[in-house]
Amino acid sequence: MLTRLDEHVSIIDTMALGRPGVVAAYLLSGKDAALVDMGYGSSADIVINDLEEAGVDADGLDYLLPTHVHLDHCGSCGTLAQKFARASVRTHPKGEPHLADPSKLLEGAGKIFGAEQMSRYGKPQPIQTSRLHAILDDEEIALGNGVTLRCIWTPGHASHHVAYLLEETDAVLTGDSVGVTYPDFPVLTPTTPPTSFNLQLAIDSLEKLRKLAPSELLTPHFGVRTNGNVIDETVQALKRWEVRIGKMARDGLTQDEIARYLIEDTARRGNPSGDTMPDYLALSIKISTFGFVRYLKNSSQGMAETS
Repeated sequence: MLTRLDEHVSIIDTMALGRPGVVAAYLLSGKDAALVDMGYGSSADIVINDLEEAGVDADGLDYLLPTHVHLDHCGSCGTLAQKFARASVRTHPKGEPHLADPSKLLEGAGKIFGAEQMSRYGKPQPIQTSRLHAILDDEEIALGNGVTLRCIWTPGHASHHVAYLLEETDAVLTGDSVGVTYPDFPVLTPTTPPTSFNLQLAIDSLEKLRKLAPSELLTPHFGVRTNGNVIDETVQALKRWEVRIGKMARDGLTQDEIARYLIEDTARRGNPSGDTMPDYLALSIKISTFGFVRYLKNSSQGMAETS
């Protein structure tokens, strides 16, 4: 479902895994049109249908802009590139090889999520290298009619992560640089997946976004957030996880045990009555636990090697 937010910005609910309010994409419309993030491969038909209903025909989309090459953000990019043959696909330089040949992306994600879940996500299609263009930090994309996007490199959640500043309104399309907050579970939760999550880079990127003084945050998980404390809350949540996960790991708890604790703790904060959280959020916390543990392990090894 596509909902117009203002004259130039629309949000598309990609109905990820058949559910509303999980993964959003954003259509930016000036003289040219750009789609920032585009959901799982299994959501491609829904996104295409929404774009067509909004009047974006096969020649009407000029840019496909995944904020990073995780399947919930770029999974349908190849299919959309086939449909919208004029669209230039722009991504962080580290993301280009994975869009051209998704095999390693699929292999890595498969090891994390398993075959059954991967079948629900859908298979990303490769994109011709001639369609791919690296986008640089601070590079601008002028869409015309008073709409300009400025790319902000924001590593941390992933090494290939970017955000976009909508210069005319100071809104920021955040990607996963901020924590997730779902409509049916409004508790901000970090997202820190393997393999390239880096805590210090994530915090540095959040400080970079803070300096932009964004008017609002257009988030993929999920929707528009005007709360000026979102960046602070994300930094605080990451630091809490650093302390808690670090202590549990030193105490000998397994990754699964740590994940179970974080899921139960988050569920209590979101639903004091004891109701369970959505399964997609529980899975996100489990995968994020693995990424955080990996980061802490690699960080401690690096410190030991240099001491």
